[in-house]
Amino acid sequence: MESQIDKELIAIGKRLHQLRKHRNLTQLDLEVASGIPNADISRIENGKKNIELITLIKFSTALKVKLIELFNYDGKLPK
Repeated sequence: MESQIDKELIAIGKRLHQLRKHRNLTQLDLEVASGIPNADISRIENGKKNIELITLIKFSTALKVKLIELFNYDGKLPK
């Protein structure tokens, strides 16, 4: 049985993947823009790695979205 934490990690990973693809970025592009290693991005997108707040801020900056957009799992994609 998945815990609430596991569900949230999976949901935020899917949203990160969705936003990255929406911006036409590869994981390598996001690594360069955020400073987060490609291997970590992969694990985060697959819900396999816990995420620190600083990492979320780096992703939102690199993706040019507000931090809240990373948590807007069912929301529209930003412009």
